[in-house]
Amino acid sequence: MPSPPVGTVGATRPPSDVRIGDFILLDGQYQRVQDMRSAGPPAHRVLHFAGRAPLIMREARTTYRPLEHL
Repeated sequence: MPSPPVGTVGATRPPSDVRIGDFILLDGQYQRVQDMRSAGPPAHRVLHFAGRAPLIMREARTTYRPLEHL
């Protein structure tokens, strides 16, 4: 498994807590969420990535979020 993107912190998040800019491990590579849409039930999200088919996120999974500087 590859190392997470530098400057990010991982957490298990439900679809409703994923943000544009988060990273998700898909097919052995970390993909950055470029856009998202609601899908069906309120708890589902369609995540869009550059150069990859969208992913329908139906359950919590580990995502990596860039650290916020205060």
